[in-house]
Amino acid sequence: MTPATRWLLTGGGGQLATAFENLLDGEVLVAREESLDLRDAVAVAAAVRSFRPDIVLHTAAYTDVDGAERDERTAYAVNALGTRHIVAALHGTHAQVVSFSSDYVFDGRKGAPYVEHDEPAPLNAYGRTKLAQERETLAWLHGTVIRTAWLFSATGGNFVKTILAAARERAAARPAQPLRVVDDQVGSPTYAGHLAAAVVEALRDGLGPGIYHMAGGGACSWCELAREVVALAGLRVAVEPLTTEQAGRPAARPAYSALTTERAVPQPPCWQDGVAAVMDELLDRP
Repeated sequence: MTPATRWLLTGGGGQLATAFENLLDGEVLVAREESLDLRDAVAVAAAVRSFRPDIVLHTAAYTDVDGAERDERTAYAVNALGTRHIVAALHGTHAQVVSFSSDYVFDGRKGAPYVEHDEPAPLNAYGRTKLAQERETLAWLHGTVIRTAWLFSATGGNFVKTILAAARERAAARPAQPLRVVDDQVGSPTYAGHLAAAVVEALRDGLGPGIYHMAGGGACSWCELAREVVALAGLRVAVEPLTTEQAGRPAARPAYSALTTERAVPQPPCWQDGVAAVMDELLDRP
């Protein structure tokens, strides 16, 4: 990695791609979904061979967990086959692919934070397609997988923004209405800006192939995360616990999918710091 590094960034306009755009030196080609369909092998090959990247930051993904349960074929085409097409286009080069995966490759039954050598066992279609994406990435000699979790930022749709909007709506009601949020799923919320900074630092240090976990430090439930958002927003709204069963979502979720690492790589700060950082952005605080 040098100042002249050529970066191909998939998933342009998304949370993580936007965070990377603010950090990268060198020449950057941002590929958006509307300009590059990863399911089109010919188009992917043309884009990759024309630009000749040194590093592909592959952030594009099908991320609708419940949508994947209804349409696994499309999720697989984007997550797994799209990655396969990128790797195929890189044959004959020494380019590195950094592909981003999910805590949902695990079943949540370990009862402790997952490390890189733990065996994946996805509970849902989304997790299966992300595991397939990992395997496509690792088939490349220079393939790197970053597993992360519960990503949020000031860009795009995510849990933190959804909770802030819902809490403002509830606070405006008379009397104020409570929020009910799932409290029996635990994970590692991760601010996209912190993740991107950790990945760039790791690449500068010579991050090699293999699997790495990079997620916000610590762990909490969705309900605890929502309470943190509401408190930082200064809203007088009660956040009440809800069970997964009561939520009745189509796709099963792991009960405990927090991530930690057994590898010497930079890590994002704790999840609370991430929430504070994004709330400052969302509330336009100096």
